[in-house]
Amino acid sequence: MLKPIITRQARSLATIAQKTKPISSNATIRSKCSLKMSKHTSIYELPSTRNYATTSKTQWATDTEQRHEKLITAAQAKFNIYKQTVEDEAQTTEVDIQIQIERAKIQKELSLLAGVWNRYTKLKKSVLDMKPYLNDPDPSLRELFESEYSALCDEFDTIITSTIPSVIIPPLATASLPVIMSLNAGIGGLEAALCTEDIARMYLRFAANRGWKVEEISRVEGTGGKGGGGIREVTLKFERGEWGEEGAEVYGALQWEKGVHRVQRIPAHESQGRIHTSTVAVIVMPLYPDTVDTPLVDPKDVKIEVMRARGAGGQHVNKTESAVRMTHVPTGISVSMQDSRSQHQNRAWAWEILRARLSEKKHTEEVEARRASRRDQVKGADRSDKIRTYNFNQDRLTDHRFGFTVIGLQNILDGGGLEDVITIMKRDFNERRLEALLKGEEDLDY
Repeated sequence: MLKPIITRQARSLATIAQKTKPISSNATIRSKCSLKMSKHTSIYELPSTRNYATTSKTQWATDTEQRHEKLITAAQAKFNIYKQTVEDEAQTTEVDIQIQIERAKIQKELSLLAGVWNRYTKLKKSVLDMKPYLNDPDPSLRELFESEYSALCDEFDTIITSTIPSVIIPPLATASLPVIMSLNAGIGGLEAALCTEDIARMYLRFAANRGWKVEEISRVEGTGGKGGGGIREVTLKFERGEWGEEGAEVYGALQWEKGVHRVQRIPAHESQGRIHTSTVAVIVMPLYPDTVDTPLVDPKDVKIEVMRARGAGGQHVNKTESAVRMTHVPTGISVSMQDSRSQHQNRAWAWEILRARLSEKKHTEEVEARRASRRDQVKGADRSDKIRTYNFNQDRLTDHRFGFTVIGLQNILDGGGLEDVITIMKRDFNERRLEALLKGEEDLDY
């Protein structure tokens, strides 16, 4: 439910203005919205923002509104699409399931923007209706009108500069996908394995705070063994849990974590107090769903081999053929799994990781195809190797892609502070997405 947009006193003053001096307003912002419908598909299209144009007759309520002309017209174009789907739904009786799905999807994506737009139009009318009374001959009434007018303008401008930008950018198509994450200790020996364990724990706590479901697919302990040697490798699966937020952005939150994380600290075993630098490589792969029309993996393209497990494991190693290797023949991508004593479990996990690697390949190809036509690579989009530094002596986290530093390292490693870090990156990225939208460019992806 929307909060009241004006105070009771302002509402009464606006009512007086409407009754005593009706104002003819030309505050119409024009935009073009094309609708294509076929027998099997319903496509509601936005025009390119290059075509967004207001007319010279537009009556601006404030200077802020006029400065954000393209933002306003882009928002109205999207609102018109939302309105069109609602009207079509009420006026037609077709049972084409594809059209119904398309409408439902659009209404879900744009419902928040529609509410904000309605609030914006009501506030604009109140601001315009109040303007004639700023020259009231009665000083006491004029002061009262000016006070209320100023409050209305402040709220109106806030909607334009903050609220509309936050709802006009749709979530990325990959945002809600499950994630396969792999963490691998890099340089630093034992300390790197301990850092890998700490960073993995950070993600587990972050996921717990969000109510996600987490599954550990594989793990390789550090040289010190369980309880003291850290982790050399670990693979985790994250997806929305039963009590997590509906439409939770799993990949949308974790996509920023892909790259090399550098840790600078004095290890517990360091007797001379020297700072060691270790690295942890983090791989984040979105897991696309299989569909009937476009299956992610065709089982006929996968070569499956079973073999005896190798390495540590005592009497259970080399006794049964429990290890599994899967190779996707068209791409050559291969996955081996032997963590479980059960061949069935190893087969299931290998299949999940293979799907994740193919998902990542698909996602990367789609992103690169979009970037191919946009040579001015944006900041933070190149996924450089060293993405982040955790400096324990200075109690700071520095992100090298987005160029910001956050103090309070322990809070971040406990999972809570990571939420703030991700929020900063998402805000920066969405600002660049909005800039691209208003320039008429293709939407950015990460």
